[in-house]
Amino acid sequence: MAGAALLLASATAVAALPVAIDVGHYLERPGAISAHGVTEFEYNHALAAVVAARLARDGVPVRLIGHRGEMADLWARPREAEAAGAGFFLSIHHDSVKEEHLQPWTWNGRALRHAEGFAGFSLFVSRLNPRLDESLACASAIGAALRRAGLPVATHHGVSSAGVERPWADEANGVYYYDNLVVLKGATIPAVLLEAGVIVNRDEERALAGAERRALTAAAVAQGLAACGVLPRTP
Repeated sequence: MAGAALLLASATAVAALPVAIDVGHYLERPGAISAHGVTEFEYNHALAAVVAARLARDGVPVRLIGHRGEMADLWARPREAEAAGAGFFLSIHHDSVKEEHLQPWTWNGRALRHAEGFAGFSLFVSRLNPRLDESLACASAIGAALRRAGLPVATHHGVSSAGVERPWADEANGVYYYDNLVVLKGATIPAVLLEAGVIVNRDEERALAGAERRALTAAAVAQGLAACGVLPRTP
C-alpha cells in the first residue's frame, strides 16, 4: 500500500506542470496599508507561502515569483514563470477600496484608515491574455470553491479609481475583467489575479491574518485548479 501511494504521488507530480505563485507588489511599493498598519505585501507574502505549501503537499511543483520583495519589473514576473515551465500563473493580492471610502482612525497611537461595508474576495482576468478561456475557467472554479467555503464575493470593483470600467466576467463567482493588469496581459499562459479579501476592513483583516482563513483560501485554490484541469484530480 505504501509503495502504491508513493507511485501515485510520483505520477501526480510528473503530470502537473509547475504553478507560478506571484507575490503581489514589492518592498519599495508594498501596496495597500491595512486597517492595522500592515502592508499588503506582507499579507500577500504570507498567503502565497500557504498556497505554495498546499500545492506542494499535493505533489504539485511550485515556482514562487517576487517573494523576496525586489521584483519591481511587473513584465518580468510572467516571463520568469514561463521560463520555469509554469502552466498557470496566479498573482496573490489583498484588497482595499477607493480613497473616498477610507475613514481615519487611531490604533496603538498610529493614525490609520479603515473602511467598513466592504469585504470578500474577487478574481481578475485579462481579455488581452491569449489564454483567456482557460484563465476564466480557472478563475471561476477558484471563485466557486471560495463561495462553497462560505466566503462572500467583493462587489466594489465595477469601476476603478481612475474611472475605468471593470465589467463582470462571472458575477456569481466573483470574477471581473481587468484587461490592463500587466501580470495578466503579459502572460502567454493562463493567468489569474486573486484579491483574497479586504484588509482595510478591520474585522475581515483579523480573519485574513489568521491561519484558518489562509488555509481555507489555499484549499479553494487547489480545488479550483483541479476543477479547471490545471492540476490532476486526486482519486
